[in-house]
Amino acid sequence: MNYKQIHQALKAKGLSWLVAGEVIGCTHQHVMNVCARRAESLRVARSISVLIEKDIAAVFPDIPRYQSDVKTDRQAKIDQAKARLAEAGLAESA
Repeated sequence: MNYKQIHQALKAKGLSWLVAGEVIGCTHQHVMNVCARRAESLRVARSISVLIEKDIAAVFPDIPRYQSDVKTDRQAKIDQAKARLAEAGLAESA
């Protein structure tokens, strides 16, 4: 979705940039900048997606960082590294 589409979706839910910013806990300018792709904030992007009841991938398909779950990805990498060390006999098994 582009900036205008996100704004229309917010208005359809009875929300404004100002209200969205207040609810999210930041300024309305920051919300507008994230939606216009002038700033990045996973927290704001996720919040906007929830407010307009759409998947984050549908709202921000052009920002790959928003598509993956960083914590899950990190834990998977940790688990893989532990398994490699365990296979080499250098650490306890995962």
